[in-house]
Amino acid sequence: MNLRLVLAALLLTGTLSGQNFNDALRYSFVTPQGTARFAGTGGSLTPLGVDVTTLHTNPAGIGWNRYNVAQVTPGFTFTGMDANLVPSQPAENTSESAANFNLPSIGAIFAGTTRSVNWSTLNFGISVTRLTDYNQQTRFGGRSQGSIIDGYAADLNAGIEDPFGSLLAFNTGAFFEDDQGFFTDFDFEENDGGRIRRDGLYDRRGSMSEVALGFGGNYREKLLWGLSFGIPFFTYDEVFSYEEVDDQGEISGFDNSAFDQSLITSGTGFNLKFGLTYLPTEQLRISGAIHSPTLWTIDEQFSTGFEYNFVDDNGQAMGGTELSPLNSATYNLSTPWRFMVGAGYLIGKSGFLSVDVDYADYRGNSISFDDFATAAEATNESIDNNLSSSIGLRVGGELNLKPIQLRAGVGYRQIPYAVFLNDEDEAYLTYSAGAGYSIGKFFVDVAAQYSGASGFETAYNAPIDLEEPLILTDRSRVSVLLTVGLRGFNVGF
Repeated sequence: MNLRLVLAALLLTGTLSGQNFNDALRYSFVTPQGTARFAGTGGSLTPLGVDVTTLHTNPAGIGWNRYNVAQVTPGFTFTGMDANLVPSQPAENTSESAANFNLPSIGAIFAGTTRSVNWSTLNFGISVTRLTDYNQQTRFGGRSQGSIIDGYAADLNAGIEDPFGSLLAFNTGAFFEDDQGFFTDFDFEENDGGRIRRDGLYDRRGSMSEVALGFGGNYREKLLWGLSFGIPFFTYDEVFSYEEVDDQGEISGFDNSAFDQSLITSGTGFNLKFGLTYLPTEQLRISGAIHSPTLWTIDEQFSTGFEYNFVDDNGQAMGGTELSPLNSATYNLSTPWRFMVGAGYLIGKSGFLSVDVDYADYRGNSISFDDFATAAEATNESIDNNLSSSIGLRVGGELNLKPIQLRAGVGYRQIPYAVFLNDEDEAYLTYSAGAGYSIGKFFVDVAAQYSGASGFETAYNAPIDLEEPLILTDRSRVSVLLTVGLRGFNVGF
Protein backbone atom coordinates (compact mmCIF):
# COMPACT_ATOMS: atom_id res chain seq x y z
CA MET A 1 0.00 0.00 0.00
CA ASN A 2 1.29 3.45 -0.89
CA LEU A 3 2.43 5.43 2.17
CA ARG A 4 0.94 8.66 0.85
CA LEU A 5 -2.47 7.03 0.53
CA VAL A 6 -2.21 5.67 4.08
CA LEU A 7 -1.49 9.11 5.50
CA ALA A 8 -4.24 10.72 3.45
CA ALA A 9 -6.70 8.10 4.65
CA LEU A 10 -5.70 8.72 8.25
CA LEU A 11 -6.40 12.42 8.10
CA LEU A 12 -9.47 12.15 5.91
CA THR A 13 -11.12 9.52 8.11
CA GLY A 14 -10.34 11.47 11.27
CA THR A 15 -11.69 14.72 9.83
CA LEU A 16 -14.94 13.35 8.53
CA SER A 17 -15.96 10.94 11.27
CA GLY A 18 -14.08 12.06 14.37
CA GLN A 19 -12.76 8.49 14.80
CA ASN A 20 -9.99 6.74 12.90
CA PHE A 21 -7.73 3.72 13.14
CA ASN A 22 -5.24 5.66 15.26
CA ASP A 23 -7.99 6.16 17.86
CA ALA A 24 -8.67 2.42 17.88
CA LEU A 25 -4.99 1.67 18.32
CA ARG A 26 -4.57 4.26 21.07
CA TYR A 27 -7.20 2.58 23.24
CA SER A 28 -6.17 -1.03 22.55
CA PHE A 29 -2.33 -0.95 22.47
CA VAL A 30 -1.60 -1.23 26.19
CA THR A 31 1.11 -2.57 28.50
CA PRO A 32 0.66 -2.77 32.30
CA GLN A 33 3.31 -0.85 34.21
CA GLY A 34 2.56 -2.40 37.58
CA THR A 35 4.71 -2.75 40.68
CA ALA A 36 8.43 -1.99 40.85
CA ARG A 37 9.16 -5.73 40.98
CA PHE A 38 7.06 -6.35 37.88
CA ALA A 39 8.64 -3.38 36.07
CA GLY A 40 12.18 -4.24 37.21
CA THR A 41 11.95 -7.65 35.53
CA GLY A 42 10.76 -6.07 32.29
CA GLY A 43 7.15 -7.13 32.85
CA SER A 44 8.12 -10.80 32.51
CA LEU A 45 6.57 -12.04 35.79
CA THR A 46 3.53 -13.60 34.10
CA PRO A 47 4.72 -17.23 34.51
CA LEU A 48 6.09 -16.69 38.06
CA GLY A 49 3.20 -14.78 39.62
CA VAL A 50 3.01 -13.86 43.33
CA ASP A 51 2.57 -10.24 42.23
CA VAL A 52 -0.66 -8.27 42.14
CA THR A 53 0.09 -6.98 38.60
CA THR A 54 -0.49 -10.47 37.19
CA LEU A 55 -4.23 -9.83 37.64
CA HIS A 56 -3.82 -7.72 34.47
CA THR A 57 -1.75 -10.32 32.56
CA ASN A 58 -2.22 -13.89 33.84
CA PRO A 59 -4.43 -13.96 36.94
CA ALA A 60 -3.25 -17.48 37.74
CA GLY A 61 -0.24 -15.71 39.21
CA ILE A 62 -2.11 -15.00 42.45
CA GLY A 63 -2.96 -18.69 42.92
CA TRP A 64 0.43 -19.40 44.50
CA ASN A 65 0.12 -16.84 47.33
CA ARG A 66 0.10 -18.32 50.86
CA TYR A 67 -0.16 -14.99 52.71
CA ASN A 68 -1.86 -11.61 52.38
CA VAL A 69 0.02 -8.87 50.53
CA ALA A 70 -0.73 -5.15 50.11
CA GLN A 71 1.37 -2.61 48.24
CA VAL A 72 1.37 0.89 46.80
CA THR A 73 3.62 2.11 43.97
CA PRO A 74 4.11 5.82 43.25
CA GLY A 75 6.35 6.88 40.38
CA PHE A 76 7.78 9.62 38.20
CA THR A 77 7.88 9.60 34.42
CA PHE A 78 10.28 11.68 32.33
CA THR A 79 9.52 12.00 28.62
CA GLY A 80 11.57 13.43 25.77
CA MET A 81 10.70 14.04 22.13
CA ASP A 82 12.95 15.05 19.23
CA ALA A 83 11.16 16.01 16.02
CA ASN A 84 12.21 16.92 12.49
CA LEU A 85 9.88 18.33 9.85
CA VAL A 86 10.64 17.04 6.35
CA PRO A 87 10.97 18.51 3.87
CA SER A 88 12.46 21.58 5.54
CA GLN A 89 15.24 23.86 4.32
CA PRO A 90 17.35 24.18 6.33
CA ALA A 91 16.67 21.08 8.43
CA GLU A 92 15.55 21.86 11.98
CA ASN A 93 15.42 19.69 15.08
CA THR A 94 13.15 20.57 18.01
CA SER A 95 13.13 18.93 21.43
CA GLU A 96 10.57 18.81 24.22
CA SER A 97 10.80 17.23 27.67
CA ALA A 98 8.43 16.89 30.62
CA ALA A 99 8.08 15.13 33.96
CA ASN A 100 4.96 14.03 35.81
CA PHE A 101 4.06 12.19 39.00
CA ASN A 102 1.78 9.16 38.74
CA LEU A 103 0.52 6.13 40.63
CA PRO A 104 1.37 3.07 38.50
CA SER A 105 -0.05 0.50 40.90
CA ILE A 106 -1.96 -0.07 44.11
CA GLY A 107 -3.40 -3.40 45.17
CA ALA A 108 -3.71 -6.33 47.53
CA ILE A 109 -3.97 -10.13 47.48
CA PHE A 110 -5.91 -11.93 50.20
CA ALA A 111 -4.83 -15.55 50.60
CA GLY A 112 -7.37 -18.15 51.62
CA THR A 113 -7.43 -21.88 52.20
CA THR A 114 -10.04 -24.51 51.43
CA ARG A 115 -11.01 -27.80 53.07
CA SER A 116 -10.30 -29.64 49.85
CA VAL A 117 -7.23 -31.86 49.71
CA ASN A 118 -6.74 -31.14 46.00
CA TRP A 119 -7.63 -27.43 45.90
CA SER A 120 -5.34 -26.01 48.55
CA THR A 121 -5.82 -22.26 48.01
CA LEU A 122 -8.55 -19.85 46.95
CA ASN A 123 -7.19 -16.31 46.78
CA PHE A 124 -8.78 -12.97 45.97
CA GLY A 125 -6.98 -9.96 44.52
CA ILE A 126 -7.76 -6.37 43.69
CA SER A 127 -5.48 -4.05 41.75
CA VAL A 128 -5.48 -0.67 40.04
CA THR A 129 -2.66 -0.49 37.50
CA ARG A 130 -1.68 2.04 34.87
CA LEU A 131 -1.84 0.62 31.35
CA THR A 132 -0.78 3.62 29.24
CA ASP A 133 0.63 7.11 29.75
CA TYR A 134 -0.50 9.52 27.02
CA ASN A 135 1.45 12.59 28.22
CA GLN A 136 3.60 13.79 25.34
CA GLN A 137 4.48 16.95 23.46
CA THR A 138 5.71 17.07 19.86
CA ARG A 139 6.92 20.46 18.64
CA PHE A 140 8.11 20.95 15.07
CA GLY A 141 9.11 23.75 12.72
CA GLY A 142 10.87 24.65 9.48
CA ARG A 143 10.66 26.42 6.12
CA SER A 144 9.37 24.59 3.05
CA GLN A 145 7.04 24.78 0.06
CA GLY A 146 3.29 24.29 0.11
CA SER A 147 0.56 25.12 2.59
CA ILE A 148 -2.24 23.53 4.56
CA ILE A 149 -4.63 25.39 2.25
CA ASP A 150 -3.58 23.14 -0.66
CA GLY A 151 -5.17 20.13 0.98
CA TYR A 152 -8.43 22.00 1.57
CA ALA A 153 -8.55 23.05 -2.10
CA ALA A 154 -8.08 19.41 -3.11
CA ASP A 155 -10.95 18.41 -0.80
CA LEU A 156 -13.31 20.99 -2.32
CA ASN A 157 -12.34 19.94 -5.82
CA ALA A 158 -13.17 16.34 -4.82
CA GLY A 159 -16.57 17.45 -3.51
CA ILE A 160 -15.59 17.04 0.17
CA GLU A 161 -17.23 19.81 2.17
CA ASP A 162 -15.79 19.24 5.63
CA PRO A 163 -17.19 21.51 8.38
CA PHE A 164 -14.00 20.92 10.38
CA GLY A 165 -11.61 21.75 7.54
CA SER A 166 -12.32 22.75 3.94
CA LEU A 167 -15.53 24.67 4.67
CA LEU A 168 -13.77 26.73 7.34
CA ALA A 169 -11.07 27.65 4.82
CA PHE A 170 -13.71 28.48 2.19
CA ASN A 171 -15.45 30.88 4.56
CA THR A 172 -12.24 32.86 5.15
CA GLY A 173 -12.15 33.77 1.44
CA ALA A 174 -8.90 31.88 0.90
CA PHE A 175 -9.83 30.37 -2.50
CA PHE A 176 -10.07 31.49 -6.09
CA GLU A 177 -12.47 29.65 -8.40
CA ASP A 178 -12.70 29.19 -12.14
CA ASP A 179 -14.16 26.57 -14.46
CA GLN A 180 -11.32 24.20 -13.47
CA GLY A 181 -12.26 24.36 -9.79
CA PHE A 182 -10.73 25.91 -6.68
CA PHE A 183 -7.16 27.13 -6.42
CA THR A 184 -5.07 29.21 -3.99
CA ASP A 185 -2.33 31.84 -3.78
CA PHE A 186 0.21 29.01 -3.89
CA ASP A 187 -0.95 27.90 -7.36
CA PHE A 188 0.14 31.09 -9.16
CA GLU A 189 3.20 30.69 -11.35
CA GLU A 190 5.10 33.56 -9.71
CA ASN A 191 4.77 31.79 -6.35
CA ASP A 192 6.09 28.48 -7.61
CA GLY A 193 8.94 27.28 -5.38
CA GLY A 194 8.24 29.83 -2.66
CA ARG A 195 8.85 28.69 0.90
CA ILE A 196 7.09 29.75 4.07
CA ARG A 197 7.75 29.36 7.77
CA ARG A 198 5.66 26.77 9.63
CA ASP A 199 5.50 25.78 13.30
CA GLY A 200 3.29 23.35 15.17
CA LEU A 201 2.70 21.54 18.44
CA TYR A 202 0.89 18.34 19.35
CA ASP A 203 0.12 18.53 23.08
CA ARG A 204 -1.29 15.25 24.42
CA ARG A 205 -2.41 14.62 27.99
CA GLY A 206 -4.00 11.72 29.84
CA SER A 207 -3.61 8.11 30.90
CA MET A 208 -5.36 4.75 31.01
CA SER A 209 -5.64 2.57 34.11
CA GLU A 210 -7.52 -0.60 34.95
CA VAL A 211 -9.27 -1.91 38.04
CA ALA A 212 -8.92 -5.70 38.20
CA LEU A 213 -10.84 -8.00 40.54
CA GLY A 214 -9.84 -11.64 40.44
CA PHE A 215 -9.71 -15.08 42.00
CA GLY A 216 -6.93 -17.64 41.79
CA GLY A 217 -6.26 -21.11 43.15
CA ASN A 218 -3.90 -24.04 43.31
CA TYR A 219 -4.64 -27.63 42.30
CA ARG A 220 -2.34 -30.24 43.86
CA GLU A 221 0.66 -27.88 43.73
CA LYS A 222 0.82 -28.60 39.97
CA LEU A 223 -1.73 -26.31 38.33
CA LEU A 224 -2.53 -22.71 39.14
CA TRP A 225 -5.66 -21.05 37.75
CA GLY A 226 -6.99 -17.52 37.80
CA LEU A 227 -9.87 -15.41 36.52
CA SER A 228 -10.08 -11.61 36.66
CA PHE A 229 -12.64 -9.02 35.66
CA GLY A 230 -11.12 -5.79 34.33
CA ILE A 231 -12.65 -2.32 34.34
CA PRO A 232 -10.31 -0.04 32.35
CA PHE A 233 -10.87 3.71 32.18
CA PHE A 234 -9.05 6.59 30.50
CA THR A 235 -8.96 10.29 29.77
CA TYR A 236 -7.20 11.66 26.71
CA ASP A 237 -6.94 15.28 25.56
CA GLU A 238 -5.13 16.37 22.41
CA VAL A 239 -4.57 19.93 21.24
CA PHE A 240 -2.92 20.52 17.86
CA SER A 241 -1.75 24.06 17.07
CA TYR A 242 -0.27 24.88 13.67
CA GLU A 243 0.66 28.17 11.99
CA GLU A 244 2.24 29.35 8.75
CA VAL A 245 3.69 32.75 7.87
CA ASP A 246 5.32 34.17 4.74
CA ASP A 247 8.26 35.49 6.76
CA GLN A 248 10.39 36.34 3.72
CA GLY A 249 7.75 37.60 1.28
CA GLU A 250 8.05 34.71 -1.18
CA ILE A 251 4.30 34.15 -1.75
CA SER A 252 2.49 37.15 -3.23
CA GLY A 253 -0.91 37.73 -1.68
CA PHE A 254 -0.50 35.29 1.22
CA ASP A 255 0.31 36.60 4.70
CA ASN A 256 -0.31 33.89 7.30
CA SER A 257 -2.62 31.04 8.30
CA ALA A 258 -3.28 28.94 11.38
CA PHE A 259 -5.16 25.78 12.31
CA ASP A 260 -6.19 24.56 15.76
CA GLN A 261 -7.77 21.26 16.69
CA SER A 262 -9.08 20.05 20.05
CA LEU A 263 -9.98 16.46 20.95
CA ILE A 264 -11.28 15.59 24.43
CA THR A 265 -12.17 11.96 25.15
CA SER A 266 -12.91 9.68 28.06
CA GLY A 267 -13.99 6.08 28.25
CA THR A 268 -14.86 3.12 30.43
CA GLY A 269 -14.84 -0.54 29.47
CA PHE A 270 -14.82 -4.08 30.77
CA ASN A 271 -13.06 -7.36 29.93
CA LEU A 272 -12.27 -10.82 31.26
CA LYS A 273 -8.92 -12.58 31.64
CA PHE A 274 -8.32 -16.26 32.29
CA GLY A 275 -5.00 -17.95 32.87
CA LEU A 276 -3.30 -21.22 33.83
CA THR A 277 0.20 -22.01 35.07
CA TYR A 278 1.48 -25.58 35.02
CA LEU A 279 4.38 -26.81 37.19
CA PRO A 280 5.92 -29.90 35.52
CA THR A 281 8.74 -29.73 38.11
CA GLU A 282 9.35 -27.73 41.27
CA GLN A 283 11.56 -25.34 39.31
CA LEU A 284 9.74 -24.96 35.98
CA ARG A 285 6.54 -23.02 35.32
CA ILE A 286 4.69 -22.87 32.00
CA SER A 287 1.85 -20.37 31.66
CA GLY A 288 -0.87 -19.35 29.26
CA ALA A 289 -3.59 -16.69 29.37
CA ILE A 290 -6.34 -15.32 27.19
CA HIS A 291 -7.83 -11.81 27.35
CA SER A 292 -11.29 -11.16 26.00
CA PRO A 293 -11.95 -8.03 23.92
CA THR A 294 -12.42 -4.88 25.95
CA LEU A 295 -15.82 -3.37 25.23
CA TRP A 296 -15.40 0.39 25.48
CA THR A 297 -17.95 3.19 25.62
CA ILE A 298 -16.16 6.41 24.63
CA ASP A 299 -17.33 10.01 24.86
CA GLU A 300 -15.67 12.48 22.50
CA GLN A 301 -15.70 16.22 21.86
CA PHE A 302 -14.01 17.51 18.73
CA SER A 303 -13.61 21.02 17.31
CA THR A 304 -11.34 22.96 14.98
CA GLY A 305 -10.55 26.52 14.00
CA PHE A 306 -8.92 28.00 10.89
CA GLU A 307 -7.43 31.43 10.18
CA TYR A 308 -6.26 32.74 6.80
CA ASN A 309 -4.99 36.27 6.09
CA PHE A 310 -3.99 37.66 2.70
CA VAL A 311 -3.78 40.88 0.67
CA ASP A 312 -6.09 41.36 -2.31
CA ASP A 313 -5.20 42.97 -5.66
CA ASN A 314 -5.91 46.42 -4.21
CA GLY A 315 -3.50 45.90 -1.32
CA GLN A 316 -6.31 45.59 1.20
CA ALA A 317 -5.89 43.14 4.11
CA MET A 318 -8.46 40.34 3.86
CA GLY A 319 -9.27 37.02 5.51
CA GLY A 320 -10.41 36.07 8.96
CA THR A 321 -10.98 33.27 11.44
CA GLU A 322 -13.66 30.58 11.31
CA LEU A 323 -14.62 28.13 14.08
CA SER A 324 -16.19 24.73 13.56
CA PRO A 325 -19.21 23.47 15.47
CA LEU A 326 -18.47 21.44 18.61
CA ASN A 327 -18.97 17.80 17.68
CA SER A 328 -20.00 15.66 20.66
CA ALA A 329 -20.32 11.94 20.08
CA THR A 330 -20.51 8.66 21.94
CA TYR A 331 -19.24 5.53 20.25
CA ASN A 332 -18.23 1.97 21.12
CA LEU A 333 -14.95 0.18 20.54
CA SER A 334 -14.34 -3.54 20.75
CA THR A 335 -10.63 -4.36 20.97
CA PRO A 336 -9.01 -7.60 19.74
CA TRP A 337 -8.47 -10.83 21.68
CA ARG A 338 -5.04 -11.13 23.29
CA PHE A 339 -3.11 -14.35 23.92
CA MET A 340 -0.12 -14.87 26.25
CA VAL A 341 2.30 -17.73 26.89
CA GLY A 342 5.34 -17.84 29.14
CA ALA A 343 7.89 -19.94 31.00
CA GLY A 344 9.82 -19.37 34.18
CA TYR A 345 12.59 -21.26 35.96
CA LEU A 346 13.53 -21.05 39.63
CA ILE A 347 17.26 -21.27 40.28
CA GLY A 348 17.00 -22.87 43.70
CA LYS A 349 16.57 -20.08 46.24
CA SER A 350 19.00 -17.83 44.34
CA GLY A 351 16.50 -16.29 41.91
CA PHE A 352 14.69 -16.98 38.66
CA LEU A 353 14.59 -16.37 34.93
CA SER A 354 11.36 -15.80 33.02
CA VAL A 355 10.09 -15.05 29.54
CA ASP A 356 6.63 -14.36 28.20
CA VAL A 357 5.11 -13.51 24.84
CA ASP A 358 1.80 -11.94 23.88
CA TYR A 359 0.02 -11.68 20.55
CA ALA A 360 -2.89 -9.57 19.29
CA ASP A 361 -4.23 -8.78 15.82
CA TYR A 362 -5.22 -5.10 15.90
CA ARG A 363 -7.32 -5.49 12.78
CA GLY A 364 -9.77 -7.01 15.25
CA ASN A 365 -10.63 -3.55 16.55
CA SER A 366 -14.19 -2.55 15.68
CA ILE A 367 -15.91 0.82 16.15
CA SER A 368 -19.69 1.01 16.33
CA PHE A 369 -22.58 3.09 17.62
CA ASP A 370 -25.84 2.38 19.48
CA ASP A 371 -24.59 -0.28 21.90
CA PHE A 372 -22.36 -2.06 19.37
CA ALA A 373 -25.26 -2.52 16.93
CA THR A 374 -24.38 -0.03 14.16
CA ALA A 375 -20.92 -0.41 12.67
CA ALA A 376 -18.87 2.53 11.45
CA GLU A 377 -18.05 0.82 8.16
CA ALA A 378 -15.61 3.36 6.70
CA THR A 379 -13.58 3.57 9.91
CA ASN A 380 -13.49 -0.21 10.35
CA GLU A 381 -12.33 -0.60 6.77
CA SER A 382 -9.46 1.79 7.49
CA ILE A 383 -8.62 -0.30 10.59
CA ASP A 384 -8.43 -3.43 8.44
CA ASN A 385 -6.27 -1.68 5.82
CA ASN A 386 -3.84 0.15 8.08
CA LEU A 387 -3.35 -1.94 11.22
CA SER A 388 -1.71 -5.33 11.61
CA SER A 389 -0.86 -7.92 14.25
CA SER A 390 1.74 -7.40 16.96
CA ILE A 391 3.97 -9.59 19.12
CA GLY A 392 5.37 -8.51 22.47
CA LEU A 393 8.31 -10.30 24.09
CA ARG A 394 9.68 -9.81 27.63
CA VAL A 395 12.68 -11.49 29.25
CA GLY A 396 13.78 -10.87 32.81
CA GLY A 397 15.12 -12.30 36.02
CA GLU A 398 15.93 -11.81 39.66
CA LEU A 399 19.02 -12.58 41.77
CA ASN A 400 18.26 -13.13 45.43
CA LEU A 401 21.04 -11.95 47.76
CA LYS A 402 19.01 -11.97 50.97
CA PRO A 403 17.80 -9.50 52.11
CA ILE A 404 18.56 -7.76 48.77
CA GLN A 405 17.15 -8.75 45.38
CA LEU A 406 18.55 -7.49 42.08
CA ARG A 407 16.45 -7.49 38.92
CA ALA A 408 16.75 -6.76 35.20
CA GLY A 409 14.69 -7.21 32.08
CA VAL A 410 14.21 -6.23 28.45
CA GLY A 411 11.07 -5.92 26.37
CA TYR A 412 10.25 -5.77 22.65
CA ARG A 413 6.86 -4.84 21.20
CA GLN A 414 6.02 -4.43 17.52
CA ILE A 415 4.15 -1.31 16.50
CA PRO A 416 1.13 -2.72 14.63
CA TYR A 417 0.97 -0.48 11.56
CA ALA A 418 0.61 -2.17 8.19
CA VAL A 419 2.92 0.36 6.49
CA PHE A 420 6.00 2.12 7.84
CA LEU A 421 8.00 5.03 6.57
CA ASN A 422 11.02 2.85 5.71
CA ASP A 423 8.94 -0.26 4.85
CA GLU A 424 10.46 -2.05 7.85
CA ASP A 425 8.69 -3.07 11.02
CA GLU A 426 9.29 -0.76 13.96
CA ALA A 427 9.08 -1.56 17.65
CA TYR A 428 9.23 -0.20 21.17
CA LEU A 429 12.26 -1.39 23.11
CA THR A 430 12.20 -1.31 26.91
CA TYR A 431 15.15 -1.80 29.28
CA SER A 432 14.53 -2.31 32.99
CA ALA A 433 16.53 -2.66 36.19
CA GLY A 434 15.56 -2.76 39.83
CA ALA A 435 16.30 -3.86 43.35
CA GLY A 436 14.35 -4.96 46.39
CA TYR A 437 14.80 -5.16 50.13
CA SER A 438 12.78 -7.49 52.31
CA ILE A 439 12.81 -7.95 56.07
CA GLY A 440 10.06 -9.68 58.00
CA LYS A 441 6.65 -8.55 56.78
CA PHE A 442 7.97 -5.36 55.19
CA PHE A 443 9.38 -4.99 51.68
CA VAL A 444 10.40 -2.15 49.41
CA ASP A 445 11.27 -2.30 45.70
CA VAL A 446 12.64 0.26 43.27
CA ALA A 447 12.84 0.09 39.49
CA ALA A 448 13.76 2.18 36.48
CA GLN A 449 12.52 1.61 32.95
CA TYR A 450 13.73 3.17 29.71
CA SER A 451 11.76 2.88 26.47
CA GLY A 452 12.34 4.45 23.10
CA ALA A 453 10.88 4.37 19.62
CA SER A 454 11.03 6.20 16.31
CA GLY A 455 7.92 7.15 14.38
CA PHE A 456 6.24 9.72 12.18
CA GLU A 457 3.04 11.68 11.79
CA THR A 458 1.76 14.32 9.40
CA ALA A 459 1.74 18.07 9.87
CA TYR A 460 -1.38 18.37 7.66
CA ASN A 461 -3.13 16.69 4.76
CA ALA A 462 -1.51 17.58 1.43
CA PRO A 463 -2.86 16.70 -2.03
CA ILE A 464 -1.68 13.41 -3.46
CA ASP A 465 0.51 15.14 -6.10
CA LEU A 466 2.41 17.16 -3.48
CA GLU A 467 5.00 15.95 -1.01
CA GLU A 468 3.60 15.06 2.42
CA PRO A 469 4.98 17.21 5.26
CA LEU A 470 6.12 14.51 7.70
CA ILE A 471 7.20 14.91 11.32
CA LEU A 472 9.91 12.33 12.06
CA THR A 473 10.04 11.64 15.80
CA ASP A 474 12.34 9.97 18.30
CA ARG A 475 10.62 9.41 21.62
CA SER A 476 12.20 8.39 24.92
CA ARG A 477 10.61 7.71 28.30
CA VAL A 478 12.20 6.99 31.68
CA SER A 479 10.00 5.78 34.54
CA VAL A 480 11.14 5.47 38.14
CA LEU A 481 8.95 3.44 40.50
CA LEU A 482 8.97 2.79 44.25
CA THR A 483 6.86 0.03 45.79
CA VAL A 484 6.25 -0.15 49.52
CA GLY A 485 4.42 -3.20 50.79
CA LEU A 486 3.43 -5.43 53.67
CA ARG A 487 2.97 -9.20 53.60
CA GLY A 488 1.60 -11.76 56.03
CA PHE A 489 -0.75 -9.37 57.84
CA ASN A 490 -4.16 -10.26 59.23
CA VAL A 491 -7.24 -8.52 57.89
CA GLY A 492 -9.30 -9.01 61.05
CA PHE A 493 -12.33 -10.76 59.52
